[in-house]
Amino acid sequence: MNRLLRSLAAGAALVAAAPGVHAQDADQEAAWRNAPGVDAVGVADRVYGPAKADFSLIVWLDPECPYCRQIGAMPERVVEAANGRLNLAVRLYPLPFHGANAMIASASALCVADQTGADGFYRFLDGYLAMTGANGKGLPGTEADGVVALARAAGARDGQALTTCSHDNATAQRLSAEMKAADRAGISGTPTFAIRNNRTGETLMAEGALAETDVKAAVNAMASRAGG
Repeated sequence: MNRLLRSLAAGAALVAAAPGVHAQDADQEAAWRNAPGVDAVGVADRVYGPAKADFSLIVWLDPECPYCRQIGAMPERVVEAANGRLNLAVRLYPLPFHGANAMIASASALCVADQTGADGFYRFLDGYLAMTGANGKGLPGTEADGVVALARAAGARDGQALTTCSHDNATAQRLSAEMKAADRAGISGTPTFAIRNNRTGETLMAEGALAETDVKAAVNAMASRAGG
């Protein structure tokens, strides 16, 4: 167990103590609810799409969540279809029962972003979700080798910097802060989606591996209410 996982233990314990934290499927129709506790997209986020957009799609993912694997790169496609009015922030919420691999993948995603910016962050996460066995099983072969290969493919060429970053207490603290913000927002599992009107602050949230059509419909409905 490396320093990163020890540093994350306290944050993970907070999540584990919360009732009903789980990975969430899409067996029921999306139920959007008001979510005033969701933080606006800010400088700590890895933003896909226009930095200043009228609306934001915020998604909480666990790299080892099987339902997150189902949605894959769907959030990016929703942004690409929104004609510049929507951006995306994926926030990391590794669930404790998915073990070390979820924590390592999440921390590595942050470290990839440090080298490559948001584009590499999304390439890394999309690649990880496509390859993982999910439910804590991790990548084929050794997790460390798989993470390094995915990071390199995503554009993070400095392997030593990646290793140093992924073992750094500061990285653990960043990830813990992201998880605690999710708790404050009312996240109870992954994946969870939120849509925010950046002009009015209206924010709606729904849980589960939502269909792309459901997410697009919710974005369009919010835009329509805003007169756009």
